[in-house]
Amino acid sequence: MFFHLNTCRYNKAVWWFEKTLAHIPSSLIEMWEPTVVNLAHAYRKLKMYHEAISCYERELKLSNRSLSTYAGLAYTYHLQDNFSAAITYYHKALCLKPDDQFCTEMLNLSLVHEGRHGIDPKIEFH
Repeated sequence: MFFHLNTCRYNKAVWWFEKTLAHIPSSLIEMWEPTVVNLAHAYRKLKMYHEAISCYERELKLSNRSLSTYAGLAYTYHLQDNFSAAITYYHKALCLKPDDQFCTEMLNLSLVHEGRHGIDPKIEFH
């Protein structure tokens, strides 16, 4: 019941965020960056990872100074077991706020997971 209730709420949030952003002229979208980030967070909560990543990347084009955007992007990659990308974005978030507890802990977890999974065998070293 709890999961279903939250899913309904996030679906409704996505609907409202998308509807709002559809009415914003592209010249004013920078002022609406929190809406873009919240849309990305809602997509992530719904496990719509590709959509979430697209929104986070869209936000990074508007502003590359958002801890929430880098942390959300890192966490989304982490949830997909893409630890290399997660590590990159946790580092970028920590450049903005070195003492961020969430990013520090999740970076450590990503490093552990990356170590356990090893390096992608398709990568060649010269």
